[in-house]
Amino acid sequence: MAAHRRRWTPTLVVVVAALLINLPVLHGLYLDRRLAADGVHRVAPVEAHREAGGAHLLRYALDGASFTADVEEDVFEQAVHTGEVGVRVLPDDPGTHRVDGAVSSRLGLVVTLAADAALALMLYLLWRFRGRLRPRLRLVAMQDVERCRPGAVLEQMEGDWYVVCGEVLEIGDDELVLDLGDRRVQVLLDGHANPVGHQQPAKVVGRVVP
Repeated sequence: MAAHRRRWTPTLVVVVAALLINLPVLHGLYLDRRLAADGVHRVAPVEAHREAGGAHLLRYALDGASFTADVEEDVFEQAVHTGEVGVRVLPDDPGTHRVDGAVSSRLGLVVTLAADAALALMLYLLWRFRGRLRPRLRLVAMQDVERCRPGAVLEQMEGDWYVVCGEVLEIGDDELVLDLGDRRVQVLLDGHANPVGHQQPAKVVGRVVP
């Protein structure tokens, strides 16, 4: 399997997770924009009301369905007195609406920002230590090292034989180290020639050794 495909898998997972985490917030902002631009003001009858833990809760009816919202104290008192509460609603989607004086919780935003910060840290660690996330692979070269096009490749041919392409990170006595992005490959030349210089792309055909 090509290493450059696997290299991006953790990053893609983080990006998808970020999209899923932020989707509710983004959807809420989208609905707020629609309500501000296309919403109409209506009056909904109050079915019940109560105060609990500092919250002022109203249950109201809208197009045959019941909803509950936490509202500001003055809006609550007015609604209790009149039996009605103002609602801004999308004409084509009554389920998308906002009660006048609704109290929005910041807990969801705080949790989302905390999750975003954790994902950003994870993404940084993946980038910072991408070459150390996997154990170093050791190969004994079965032929001379060749120059190749840039790009990381780690393909199993058969058994414990592999074709490896990567950037030359280190050159030592009868060995070199290739950087494949998500892992390092130590190549024991075993007497084979290496015409490729430092930081140049190289191709190695070799056998895995412990």
